[in-house]
Amino acid sequence: MADSSLRAFARTARHPPLWARWMMTIAVFALVIAAIAIIARSGGSESNGSSPSEEALAVAEANSEGRTAIAEDEAPHSSRLPPGIAVQPALQSAIVADVRSRIRTGQLTGPLQSVSCRASGPAKADRLPYSCTVRSAGIAYLFVGVADERALELTWCKVDPPPAAKDPLEVPVSPRCRA
Repeated sequence: MADSSLRAFARTARHPPLWARWMMTIAVFALVIAAIAIIARSGGSESNGSSPSEEALAVAEANSEGRTAIAEDEAPHSSRLPPGIAVQPALQSAIVADVRSRIRTGQLTGPLQSVSCRASGPAKADRLPYSCTVRSAGIAYLFVGVADERALELTWCKVDPPPAAKDPLEVPVSPRCRA
């Protein structure tokens, strides 16, 4: 009889009842959460060996690289304004060509859906300001541009919005794209 009770105990140990399995699962998760909390409170500095000054330098470098990427994305682009062609369609066509190039090089996601431009203020010294919206892959991108009727030149810039709506732009838009 002792042999049969030993077998029953072994079977129970290998296949505990459902309530016991739940309790073991909860205990394991509690231990994992406690370990994560301990690591988080200690700042994890023991594991990666970095000091606060090293972390500050890394953050500053990442921010600098981010501003450089934004400045490149917002860099002014120009094209000639053909004589006798209306400014708005000419600017839209120039931005279409720019956006298609950005899609080909992987800077924007395609397909291009639409480009619409509208005058956005009074002219200053023969420079007419425009605001344009590009829709590509369901995403709206803002571009600003200016038409210099005296020099017969169109200039536009993509505007990268700040991370939070109330924040100022990370990188100001080039004055070349403003009237």
